Formats: sequence, C-alpha cells, structure tokens
Amino acid sequence: MTQQEHAEHHGPGFQAYLVVFVALSIFTIISFVVNYYVRASAITPHAGFAIILGVAVVKAILVGTYFMHLIVDWGKLYFFIFPTFILGAMFIIVLLPDIVLGWPHQGHVPSPRISSAAPQPEMPVQAGHSGK
Repeated sequence: MTQQEHAEHHGPGFQAYLVVFVALSIFTIISFVVNYYVRASAITPHAGFAIILGVAVVKAILVGTYFMHLIVDWGKLYFFIFPTFILGAMFIIVLLPDIVLGWPHQGHVPSPRISSAAPQPEMPVQAGHSGK
C-alpha cells in the first residue's frame, strides 16, 4: 500500500476535529447569545428561532460529516438513506388510517357507558368533613 492509498482510507485528521470542535463551540455560544437577546426583547422571538434553527442545522451538518465520518463514506450513505426514506413513507401510509380514524372529529360525542350498574368509585373524605 502506498502512502497516498493509506492516507485516502482515513478520515479527517486531528487538526480538522479541533477546527470542528472550535466551530461547534462558537455556534453554541451564538445560540446562547441569541437566546439572551430574545429574552431581553432586543430581537423578536421569530427571528431568534430562525437564527437558532440555522445554527442548529449547521452544527448537525458538521457533526454528521466529521464526527460520524460521512465525509469519507458519502457513497455508502445512499444505501442507508434511500431504504430509510422508503420505509418511513411506508410507515406513514400504513398508520394513516389509524391516525385519521382515531382523530377526534368536530362534534364527536363520546360513547355512553355500557352498564349503569357498574360500581361507582367512592369519593375520598376530606379533612374536616364527616361525609354526611
């Protein structure tokens, strides 16, 4: 195995991990600062949500590509992602009748009790009341 082939099989080096760690730390600080400004009413909650969501997406991409080694195994990712999407879609389609039929419709009246002779639970006696 040549030096180039050996280096090709390994993922990012230690320096890349440190750079990603520093970037993740900075993005986390940005999230906390934006949260502080939202609580101080310096920016609107919707703008803060959009900023924090964008930061979270960037952090997820960094973690996925470097720490989960997707940057070197990108070709293998398709063999995992496509079956997952297909199974997810099938799962939704299979459960859709249960979701729709179980949804409380407007004007839905719950079913009455089957038997009125069912024993009623006793009410607990509160302190200071004799229960009579």
